[in-house]
Amino acid sequence: MRSIGISMIALLLITCTSREVEDRRPNVVLMLIDNQSYFELSRNGHQIVQTPRIDRLAKEAVNFTDFHAPPFCSPSRTALLTGRYALRAGVHNTIGGVSILHKDETTLADLLKDAGYNTSIFGKWHLGMTYPYAPRFRGFDEVFIHGGGGVSQLEDYYGNSHIDATYEHNGQYIKSKGFSTDVLFDQAIDYIDNKQKQEAPFFCFISTPAVHFPTNRHPETTKRLLERGTEDSEYLALYSMIENVDDNVGKLLDYLESSGLKENTLVILASDQGVNDRGAVEHRSGEFQNRGLGYDEKHQVYCMIQYPELTDKNPGDVNNLTGMVDVMPTILEICQVKQPDNLDGQSLKPLLAGGNGWNNERKLIVQCPRSRVREKWKNTAVKYKKWRLVDGKELYNIKEDYGQKIDIVQRHPDIVRALTETYESFWNSLSPARQLISPHILGASEAPEVRLNGMDWYVGDAPWTQGALDKKTSQGRWKVHVARDGQYRFELRRYPREAPRAIEANTATVDIGDVKKEVQIDTQAHEAMIALDLKKGTYDLKTTFKQIDDQVSWGAYYVHVSYLNTEHSH
Repeated sequence: MRSIGISMIALLLITCTSREVEDRRPNVVLMLIDNQSYFELSRNGHQIVQTPRIDRLAKEAVNFTDFHAPPFCSPSRTALLTGRYALRAGVHNTIGGVSILHKDETTLADLLKDAGYNTSIFGKWHLGMTYPYAPRFRGFDEVFIHGGGGVSQLEDYYGNSHIDATYEHNGQYIKSKGFSTDVLFDQAIDYIDNKQKQEAPFFCFISTPAVHFPTNRHPETTKRLLERGTEDSEYLALYSMIENVDDNVGKLLDYLESSGLKENTLVILASDQGVNDRGAVEHRSGEFQNRGLGYDEKHQVYCMIQYPELTDKNPGDVNNLTGMVDVMPTILEICQVKQPDNLDGQSLKPLLAGGNGWNNERKLIVQCPRSRVREKWKNTAVKYKKWRLVDGKELYNIKEDYGQKIDIVQRHPDIVRALTETYESFWNSLSPARQLISPHILGASEAPEVRLNGMDWYVGDAPWTQGALDKKTSQGRWKVHVARDGQYRFELRRYPREAPRAIEANTATVDIGDVKKEVQIDTQAHEAMIALDLKKGTYDLKTTFKQIDDQVSWGAYYVHVSYLNTEHSH
């Protein structure tokens, strides 16, 4: 009996310990600001904008001064949410079918959700909006987003701007009131306020469309800037958006503190790309302001992390080479969630805790081909401590040559060889490019209707703003996978459903695999309906509008594909 009693006590102790560990798991707030330069903070030398709350966070948290991200939106988000280089997921542009996160990638939200976290995203996604790529299929429970990479892009709700925009909330469109950054932070705070009452921890990802163009003036911060004597210029809207971001970061941090959540919340704030040193007193390269994408002004972003248990002991600047791929492993380690064994990033926890255990020999690869076709060494930097190997041809020592003006590739063959070997190993490890094209899945039970848009054409043109809809010129193809045999309805549109305007064409055609059908339509029709019997398989999908009088043809910019039944029509 005594041994049974001891066993019961031991079991209780183990159970209590497990519960304590689970109870200690931190909440996570991850804020990603779109297209804000490293130098568009007052602490980093901007001469006009004032960002006191972000400046204060940088001082109280750990602030990474040598932190790097891919130079465009979708690749940067891929690195952030997978801990892997974006090329591994087939992401190397922001349009053209190569901005879609491959279905086989595991996201940070997937892992946290599996570990018992409540997960949410507010704002920008830009990694695919159809099944199985949209955030509701990638581990996020609460989804409040706009479409595309910026408001008013082809994928976004028609007519959106940063003011009073329409968002997608868990699959339904809803109208907002106010400026985008205000709306998103308010939504996030409401979400956190609700979730903190529950036992499970939360992961809240706030990904602002600000300060990506098109820019709109924020009324309050614009007034503040003008009262300070700021010139009324084309940059005033941008400045007002940056200061509004700062206000909202401060509002969220104040909320975490007043609600008692600060001590057990991991807070990360970063921008997503370098924006070519915009806002710097002087571009780091001086006269070479239009260089390629392999230089630090395209990659260096601000990043600051606060987790009081660790960072209160060692706040301030950290100068080690770090990057966007490190965010996911950092969060997973601090949240006590097992990391996948295929990550390119490494956890920043040692640096948050003072530096012991950090691998300072790490090499970091940043590459964004900025095209549909990935090319070896195109727009590439291999970074190692003070060294930068650009496109495999130029070498710079940024400690002695911050602007990367003096190519010393001939002086250091050993460094060049080592960094080249690192890149070659990475390049050779990539899956074949054709395997990384992400097809849109039609007829899946999880999404019996999908909306395709021309931003995702993987062959042909690549329209990306809603201004393209007024032109009857663009044509392209989607890669699609028909999930099951049956009849499918194709609804072809020039303008989206929320903007019912005339197609101005006489015929409409769907061409998928070896199946093709053309129908006559009225020039004032808003849509063309075509039903097809399809077999399961992967195909190219092409649509065509023709206007006989003007002898022009173009593709349907929007296509809704609905699965009807399993019986073939006769």
